[in-house]
Amino acid sequence: MSDSTDPSAAAPALAQLGWQRRALPLPQVPSGQTVSRVAVEHRGAYELFDSNGEVTGALDAAARRAARTPFDYPTVGDWVVRTLDVRHDRRVAITSVLDRSSLLCRRAAGPRARPQLVAANADVLAVVTTAAPASDAALAGAAGSVAPDAAGHRIEWYLTAAFSGGARPVIVVNKIDTVSGAEYQATVDALRRRLGSAAAEVPILATSALDGRGLDGLGALAGDGATVALGGPSGVGKSSLVNRLAGADVMPVAPLSPDGRGRHTTVRRQLVPVGGPDGGTFVDTPGLQDLIPWSGDLGLPAGASVLDGLERTFGDVTALAQHCRFADCSHTVEPDCAVIAAVQSGELAAERLSTYLQLVADMEAGDSLSGP
Repeated sequence: MSDSTDPSAAAPALAQLGWQRRALPLPQVPSGQTVSRVAVEHRGAYELFDSNGEVTGALDAAARRAARTPFDYPTVGDWVVRTLDVRHDRRVAITSVLDRSSLLCRRAAGPRARPQLVAANADVLAVVTTAAPASDAALAGAAGSVAPDAAGHRIEWYLTAAFSGGARPVIVVNKIDTVSGAEYQATVDALRRRLGSAAAEVPILATSALDGRGLDGLGALAGDGATVALGGPSGVGKSSLVNRLAGADVMPVAPLSPDGRGRHTTVRRQLVPVGGPDGGTFVDTPGLQDLIPWSGDLGLPAGASVLDGLERTFGDVTALAQHCRFADCSHTVEPDCAVIAAVQSGELAAERLSTYLQLVADMEAGDSLSGP
């Protein structure tokens, strides 16, 4: 966040924040109030951006009383209506959260199944990973799986969350300065084999936060007020990419560990404007060990669901499932299972089915627990 004594001097315009991209009905803003976007979420407080600069806000009493689920509270990327005047605690009052065009949501860690909102109104989810060195690529195997700490840490989980929540997924292979061209290409080939039918729908970009390669292509995703959420495990360089695109050290980074891997540094989600008036925003997120897509209703006007996400991430599996004898086939032990038959014939990679079944099991485990 800016330390300037005159925050309006560097205030991003509403266009850069993405206001003009909203296809939803415009709200009726009462006199004495305005529209802002949530840049950072604290415990009970929110840093807000708008054309006037930066201000701290909190939900007013009426909005808190009306909130019934976590979806009723603001999160990073949300558009909110807030008062112009600050209160005695030097915070403005957030009176309402506007309808969301998209929502990235995961099942929160813990014994109870509860949704954790990751980012709202993101146009793109850029899943950041790193290329596998030759020593790791040798572990990939003939079927095209990849080293778990290199290319694609549960990458299908992120893609399903993006498709389910109305965001467009893109894969970013970062730190290409650490591998050869052949190693990078092997990583991309393994990813495309691994993604099966989804590969045609998910672009793959190559970047280096160190030497700047590929940053123009990544930055272009946030052109004309678009919002790009960066996801992926710790240490893949998400914060370094944001800093290079913003032209300033807005996110903390740490030196490499002794084994040359990145360290976990981001502890909060933060919306960062990039690219000036013609640019947009990036949302840097903490590294998530697992992003299990939330399988409940996201409350989006478009009505996207986790089933939509599964069908787009695993279209090859779900298409085969239409020919199973049983409508509720688990694709494990049932007779006349078209999915198992496709694996046995070589039409479908066994690892592809295994990944699908693991993701479904993770989400169903959440369904069996207490809801929000």
